[in-house]
Amino acid sequence: MNENFKGFDPNGFMLLEMNKFNDSKDFYETVKDDIKKMIITPMRQLALDLSDELFAVDEKMVLIPTKMVSRIRRDTRYSKNKEMYRSNVWCMFMRNKHEWRFMPCMWVEVFPDRYSYGVGLFHAQPSDLEVFRRILSDNQDEFRYALRQTDVAEALPFVDTFKKDKPGAENIGEDLKPYYNSRYFLFSYTGTDMKKLFNGSIEEELIYAIRAFTPMYKFLLKVTDEIYEKGEQV
Repeated sequence: MNENFKGFDPNGFMLLEMNKFNDSKDFYETVKDDIKKMIITPMRQLALDLSDELFAVDEKMVLIPTKMVSRIRRDTRYSKNKEMYRSNVWCMFMRNKHEWRFMPCMWVEVFPDRYSYGVGLFHAQPSDLEVFRRILSDNQDEFRYALRQTDVAEALPFVDTFKKDKPGAENIGEDLKPYYNSRYFLFSYTGTDMKKLFNGSIEEELIYAIRAFTPMYKFLLKVTDEIYEKGEQV
């Protein structure tokens, strides 16, 4: 393990909250360098320290820290919420979103009072979900194993399902039907021991979680790869 990540400065989270409260570009200009030093740079360093672990999971994953970590300034163009700044920062572990339509993803997110990390399925189109359902139907035990591994990381499932069963649901085990009938799903753990963020020990916890999430991520990559091989990817 690299020893470069030393943790986040607690004062950085205070500045994030103050910046969100002021919601002013002028105020942001006075604190942005400190926020970068205390929060953004450590998050990028954490991403860099995890890169070897993540490359072993998916060699096509984007592992350039400056492209993995979120910005403080919100994109308000298509949102009813016009607040300019956020008080949370996240890092996404996934393939290039401009090249891959169906994207399994892992992430870590930090807030002033908590942190979270997880694995999930995002941006699936109806045709993608058809491929997912077929692969799930043919590999139910493998998916169950992936589910058990998310339990190892104490991640809770969040599933958004269609109201009606999808065709073929009668052949799926009852425990897997919510996923078979889902629009999307994810597994997320939330922690409140902020000392882990401040002293840097969150890195070891994330390595443990990445390994636990790997079977689920790789199961979803089967869907990605099949879509790509059939030339359906955009």
